[in-house]
Amino acid sequence: MDPLALIEDYLSDNENGMKTLITWFLNQVMLQEALQQAGAAQYERTDARKAHRNGYKDRSLKTRYGETILQKPQFREFPFETQVFGRYARVEKALVNAIVESYLQGVSTRRVQEIV
Repeated sequence: MDPLALIEDYLSDNENGMKTLITWFLNQVMLQEALQQAGAAQYERTDARKAHRNGYKDRSLKTRYGETILQKPQFREFPFETQVFGRYARVEKALVNAIVESYLQGVSTRRVQEIV
């Protein structure tokens, strides 16, 4: 997707535009991580290659802007590891931190629901 189109989408619809922008950015981060872990770009032939691509797997990530679906790369030789989210973690860390902080401050359950 064109970065300028993402900016226009953000300016026209702030909430949905931010969600689209986050999805695009995190997918780009995972592509760069895949490039580093594999040792070569897609379809590139080199002796430095450590792994071969094996498609993508859809993974959801809950953010404060709503649930996004990310394209997580896969390898044949070993599992792809990303810093975008930990293993089995599908919730943005800021959301978890808000819940924990509210609990520690003694905020009522109803107020925590409003915050989240």
